[in-house]
Amino acid sequence: MKNQATILQKRQRQSSFIRQMTITGMLSAITAVLVFTPIGMIPLPPPLLSVTTVHVPVLLAAMVEGPWVGAAVGLVFGLCSFIRAWESGMVGLTLFFRNPLVSVLPRILFPLLAALLYLLWQKLTKGRSVVLDKVGVGIAAAVGTLCNTVFCLGAIALLYGSELTELINNMISAGNAEAQYINNAGGWLVAVVGVPNGIAEIIVAAVIVPFIKTAVDVVTKHGRGRKKTT
Repeated sequence: MKNQATILQKRQRQSSFIRQMTITGMLSAITAVLVFTPIGMIPLPPPLLSVTTVHVPVLLAAMVEGPWVGAAVGLVFGLCSFIRAWESGMVGLTLFFRNPLVSVLPRILFPLLAALLYLLWQKLTKGRSVVLDKVGVGIAAAVGTLCNTVFCLGAIALLYGSELTELINNMISAGNAEAQYINNAGGWLVAVVGVPNGIAEIIVAAVIVPFIKTAVDVVTKHGRGRKKTT
């Protein structure tokens, strides 16, 4: 009996590992497509950045399979963003994403935090209802998206404060702008970009991620049910 239990546990671990690798690969591929094609971007007027939906598969990975799978897909997100910043020849804030501390590290951290928040929600609610689970996913997705925006723009402000101010000063006529604005142009730009982009991306994540996760959970449960009956 002990040998059978050990074999069963081993098979379950292998099955779980294969599932995690499959989901990681699938969502990483979707993430790469969203980064390198216009599909993942909703353009906004300059100098604002485009609103991205790339964070959606990253958050989905974190909610479905946990923090480490989410971090792995987030790493792919960050690396793709890093490569795109170098290859596209874009100007403006995109130039700062050539630093992995701006483009890669925040994308690893935000799914970790989102997944941990969702796990905490599950412990507090104890799986009482599907509705509560959706609410928890929405909250965790919103917080994770907010962290992504804050971490990226915060890294830009901390690492490139003077360069950011110089960039904005080159875009503004000194004679038509107040000295206070000019001296703090970098901080103003981060606020102007972060607020509209961050709000839009939070709404996208909070609405889309819970519904996709529910569909994934249904498919996963059906799949597990068929395996048990065979």
